[in-house]
Amino acid sequence: MAKKYKFDLTVDSTALLQANPTEFYSRLYGMETASSNYRVLPGIKNKTKIANVLFDQVTQDAACDFAATDATVSAIEVDVCPLMLNASVCQYELEQSWLATEMAQGSNSDFSVASFMAYFWEQMANKAHEEFAKLAWQGDVDGATSTFLDLCDGWLKRLCGLSPIRVEQVAVNSTNVITQLGSVMTALPNEVVVNAGNGLQFKVSPNVATAYRIATAATNTINNVTQSLGLTFLDVPIVVEYGLPADTIILSSKDNFVFVTDLEGDIDSLEVVDFSKTTLDRRIGARADYKAGFYITNDEQIVLHGACTAS
Repeated sequence: MAKKYKFDLTVDSTALLQANPTEFYSRLYGMETASSNYRVLPGIKNKTKIANVLFDQVTQDAACDFAATDATVSAIEVDVCPLMLNASVCQYELEQSWLATEMAQGSNSDFSVASFMAYFWEQMANKAHEEFAKLAWQGDVDGATSTFLDLCDGWLKRLCGLSPIRVEQVAVNSTNVITQLGSVMTALPNEVVVNAGNGLQFKVSPNVATAYRIATAATNTINNVTQSLGLTFLDVPIVVEYGLPADTIILSSKDNFVFVTDLEGDIDSLEVVDFSKTTLDRRIGARADYKAGFYITNDEQIVLHGACTAS
């Protein structure tokens, strides 16, 4: 005998408000490029340690006696900063916008518009990514900006508290940018150049990348007129870091910049609430939670052309 199944097809109106969490966090973290530009450690909810080992000379003259040199084992403690994103939109602002014609009739009916909420989430993720990029580099919990930059220590603060190879910072323009990139490249130890392999990268602020494009296009008619310019210098990729202060150039293996995150549970934490059904406020509220931490390894293998202060 055939079985009959009945399904309740009633869908709560708030279902239309939910964003695609995977897409949202991918846009927030820039995950399409994160693994290519940093060492990403997911699944971190609290303090943990990253192990490191350094060797002295290991090659010796052959002999019957075993006379090994000691390897130095160390660890870097990492942690995450719990962060959240909050935003809301008022019913009356929606009613007075171009969306009014798409809203249900009546002052007490559902006032959400699915097409607008998709756009709302997209723009919220873009804004969050912009702030995340700056926090990752310029964050300082001891700062006094009274902004999101005070919420977590970023890579610049970590780096400047260590001993990177410093190159004198100058204002970068299209006239001197190639010279400055060359100075940074020359300062990197030879063994790092050899051993970093494909992980070696320049990380530059947007104005440095723009200056480099202008400088190279001025001497190359093909790139200037008909082709897009690939960002490399002496075969080393140039990554534009939008969170870096102006005139900053960093050269290192990407694995020396550690991005710690929980992430595994983040895709389940997106929440959108129609407050008219709870607190009676005529607002739609959106919240997303995540964890992030930014750490440095092998600082003596990193070249810094830049200041330690935020822009």
